[in-house]
Amino acid sequence: MIFNIYYINFPKVYEIKMMLGNIILLNKELEKDKGIEGEAELSAKIDIGTKLFKLFNTEAEGKGRISGSSTQKVLETFEVKTTKSVILNDVLENTKTITSFSDIEEGNLIRIDNVSLSLENEPELRVVKLFTSDAFKGMTVPGAKDFDINNLFNSMFKDYAYKLKGTKSGLEKNILIKIPMTFENEFESSYSVDDLFIGRVSLVGLYKGKIKLSQLKNSLEFFQEIGNMQNIINPQNEDEDIQNSQYEEIHNQNSFTPFESGLQDNSEYHYIDILSIIQLINTQKKDEK
Repeated sequence: MIFNIYYINFPKVYEIKMMLGNIILLNKELEKDKGIEGEAELSAKIDIGTKLFKLFNTEAEGKGRISGSSTQKVLETFEVKTTKSVILNDVLENTKTITSFSDIEEGNLIRIDNVSLSLENEPELRVVKLFTSDAFKGMTVPGAKDFDINNLFNSMFKDYAYKLKGTKSGLEKNILIKIPMTFENEFESSYSVDDLFIGRVSLVGLYKGKIKLSQLKNSLEFFQEIGNMQNIINPQNEDEDIQNSQYEEIHNQNSFTPFESGLQDNSEYHYIDILSIIQLINTQKKDEK
């Protein structure tokens, strides 16, 4: 199987590979034997019908056999690279390709092809990535003793994740996956999350059953729910009589929500603990050209 990797949770894939078989091929030696064997038959016929022995007219015949062999040995040494795709391929060989969740149990290692993905928390995500890009690095809150708001949000975003919805023709319910967002590159080969929405992809992971969107929480959503986001953005000054008018205006806007999520429905989804997102590659053999 040939495939292109968009995303891989390599620590998870590696652990599963080790449970399937903890032997990884590092090098390979190929030995070729070329044998050449020949056989010949020698025969001679002697006519002793000379004049001297004309009376007897005697004939004699002799036969001989020779054989030989030649062996040529060729040794070829191959260096096998242990890449992410090699490790993942061993896992893919043990997955079950499904077109329906009717006979799938929780914990099954599955692969679903031809899935269209969409980003469900895009408005919220774009704001989060703005903060994690150090755009507000060094920004402080006036009157809060040099309180660094960028460091605060970075600590809250450590458990933040992309929430992706997958649709496939024939499935009775949609698919839900999440990809942890890191401060570095989450995707392989310089891909971004937007590349996942072009065409269809294959999902590889562990089936976890049906869940609702409200079950996928993070620290940011937790603080939003308890209504403490305003207090974090505008911490109270020790002197309550001194307040910055800029933050007082924001505080008085009860409808203000710093982050808005697109995941507000109460639907059920098939949740997959994602191991990898790949694109299967169709190749053409030389004799088919």
